[in-house]
Amino acid sequence: MARTSHELRSPINSVISLHQLILADLCEDPAEEREFVSQANTAAQKMLSLMDQLIKVAKVSYGSGQINLSSLCLLDVLLEVHQFTHLQAQNRNLRLNIEFPDEAVTVLSDSDWLRQILVSLIDSSIALMQEGTIRVTTGMDTASGLVQIWIEDERSPDSWQEPIDLLKADASDSTHPAALRTTQTIEELKTELNQPPSPGLVLLVSQKLLERMGGRLELLSTPSTPSLTRIQCSIPIASSVA
Repeated sequence: MARTSHELRSPINSVISLHQLILADLCEDPAEEREFVSQANTAAQKMLSLMDQLIKVAKVSYGSGQINLSSLCLLDVLLEVHQFTHLQAQNRNLRLNIEFPDEAVTVLSDSDWLRQILVSLIDSSIALMQEGTIRVTTGMDTASGLVQIWIEDERSPDSWQEPIDLLKADASDSTHPAALRTTQTIEELKTELNQPPSPGLVLLVSQKLLERMGGRLELLSTPSTPSLTRIQCSIPIASSVA
């Protein structure tokens, strides 16, 4: 609930802030007022999309949502993930290196959920990194019957932890329209609207989904390289499951 309320607070505050500016007649002209209405609509749509996603994940976590487990070629999944993420990395001048596995490697998973998990984890790295390389590698542990997918980026693991107390609200937020006009510009509101879900929520959602598919998610320590973040997604090997 703390993570969810924190994620929803930002678009809600954006809608309130923009509406306060309009109601206080602080718009310079009708064009700016229309722009504020448009931005408020964007924030509302983002909030609705996030709520829909959280509801779907909650249903899956409690067993009422649908998961279609099937044998998947991991190479095909990672090719789709690369298609959805490589342009975003290029736009931020980041290097995305995906080492594709042999086409014989198969996993037992839901194709849509697995793709969404990997894309979300990579997108979070892309959004938070200023420079460097994101690496995606795979390995097979036949003893445990699991395939591991490692996502590494050149940041400290602490960057995945929540930077603030999610239960603490700032009383100064959206208290007075005039104050908002001077402390938060429309460009700052646009920046907020373009922010992806927090790393903490991405990890939590990915962990819940992988567990429902018989896998797990771990944030591994890298003592020899403290500036490296390594996430391990473990997925059952399709051939090892009856």
